Amino acid sequence: MIAYLDTSALVPLLVAEPTSGVCRRVWADADRIVTSRLTYVEAGAALAMAERQGRVTAAGYGAAWSNLSQIWPDVDVVEVTAEVAANATAFARSRSLRGYDAVHCASAMVLDDPECVAVAGDSKLLAAWHSLGVAVLDVNRAD
Repeated sequence: MIAYLDTSALVPLLVAEPTSGVCRRVWADADRIVTSRLTYVEAGAALAMAERQGRVTAAGYGAAWSNLSQIWPDVDVVEVTAEVAANATAFARSRSLRGYDAVHCASAMVLDDPECVAVAGDSKLLAAWHSLGVAVLDVNRAD
């Protein structure tokens, strides 16, 4: 299985969240993990926000950042090329997606592989992938 993870499926690997167990199982079961280059930025921003909001301590932030640095080399990265950006722009309009979600949608579509499962927690992004013929896993509904 190829698992495309959006940020909502990657961050629970770094900090304890209700979906951490599901995300760890996906990570362990996948033959290949793929995500957009933008996930690195989004994950960093999510960790910084968690620290600002007091959901993680400064030490927790440091540990999570260290975790991200350790797992990132194991991730196959889809670059935000002109084609990905153009497709993301189209998906933002046609699928009512926010900017980064549209990039995730377009990035997973680049894989064009029937073994790909797109993993996320955002219902609009999941619906967009599903409507485009991509198998999906909602981390909020998986057990």
